[in-house]
Amino acid sequence: MESEIKTRGFAIDVSRDKLTVAKAELVITQEKREVEVNEVREFKYDNEGIEELIKFLGEYKEGIMESTGPYFFYLHEELTEKGYKVTLINPLHLKEVFGKKTDKLDAQRLAKAFILGAVKGSYIPTGEIRELRELTRYRESLMRKITQVKNEIRKFLEMAGYKIEPFDKRGMALLEKLSRGEGLSKEERDELKEKLGRSLNDAEKLALKQLVDLLKSLEAMVKEVEDMIISKIPQPVVELSRELV
Repeated sequence: MESEIKTRGFAIDVSRDKLTVAKAELVITQEKREVEVNEVREFKYDNEGIEELIKFLGEYKEGIMESTGPYFFYLHEELTEKGYKVTLINPLHLKEVFGKKTDKLDAQRLAKAFILGAVKGSYIPTGEIRELRELTRYRESLMRKITQVKNEIRKFLEMAGYKIEPFDKRGMALLEKLSRGEGLSKEERDELKEKLGRSLNDAEKLALKQLVDLLKSLEAMVKEVEDMIISKIPQPVVELSRELV
């Protein structure tokens, strides 16, 4: 069955920290019949950003968005609860059609394809929505705990005089050594120089080790929850014509 042609709609490109939104309308005159993208904007993917996004959508009540990993569902829930009708599309299918990913361009092309009826997406059944909601909220609670643990580690290091970034690859390696009481190599000491603090006593090493272990455990739990979220997302059927987009 062919998708319905719309007179207006929106498309949302979803990533972990950013939402890219395009609004478009079908314009029909004696000379032409085409879709015009009115505006494209980017928003931070947080509660404030979602509020701004909803204001931006205004009377555009129907649209399409990517079902990107575990990230899409919170926004999808917020929009549907406020009366928006949102079709889901798998970003892997977008990559097959659009090629190299560019958030702004993807949102515009997806909005055009949606209005022209060139996209067939999917919906989430009620039972699965409930389960996804539970998983998503649980994931958010784990993420809050991760933030708390990271803040504790930062505070711990600052009190010991360390001025390093603890959560990049190099910082985590240093945390591991500090928590195990291992000495740093001459190269590491020369490179870090003034960023190093004092030596840790046994009690501090134990506390740091437990914080690092807790962080790893929480991150592993988040990964497990994200894998389950992804497994329960229906795979949309997508039909996109290169000529239309």
